[in-house]
Amino acid sequence: MKQPSVVTAVVVVAVLLAACATAAPGEIASDGFTPTPLEQFPGELGNGFPVANLVGEGSPDVGETAPNFAFFLADGRGADLASLQGKPVVLNFWATWCGPCRAEMPDLVALHESDSDLVVLEVNVGEELSAVEEFANEFGMNMTVVLDEEDLIRRAYLVRNMPTTVFIRADGTIGARWPGFLAGEQLSDFVQQIKTQ
Repeated sequence: MKQPSVVTAVVVVAVLLAACATAAPGEIASDGFTPTPLEQFPGELGNGFPVANLVGEGSPDVGETAPNFAFFLADGRGADLASLQGKPVVLNFWATWCGPCRAEMPDLVALHESDSDLVVLEVNVGEELSAVEEFANEFGMNMTVVLDEEDLIRRAYLVRNMPTTVFIRADGTIGARWPGFLAGEQLSDFVQQIKTQ
């Protein structure tokens, strides 16, 4: 079999670098990716359980632009965090085996149902779909549940413990982070904080 020439290899590398360079900071360079509005995701538990696929630029620190990430449905439609700008986002990292995650989930579901000016994204870290579906059914999780099967989002946000909740302002910057159980008035206070900053 004929080996590719050095010129061919250089051209391929140049094309790949050019594709990456076309993405602005925080964007995900993905050929032909057009985000689908969350309202067009399946109207069922977990909004179809999209899978985390790509993670872009950003910092997990308060005051910095949040790391962008994309999540895709089985049919190829998807969205990313950057496409949600204009609304504040509550990004909650959880697992089915986590007792405090179970305890705080009813308040997160209620928050999603009561505040249409807010996006609640539930990021399940590293579990099988069957376990996530059972948990989502138990709690009536009709918000978007992103499957972070390869810990892409968890690593980008430096999440070490679950639950962890990250509060993202409408401009895409992180307003607050909270590692541990969070519910009730404390949850509402963080939401008000990112809405008024």
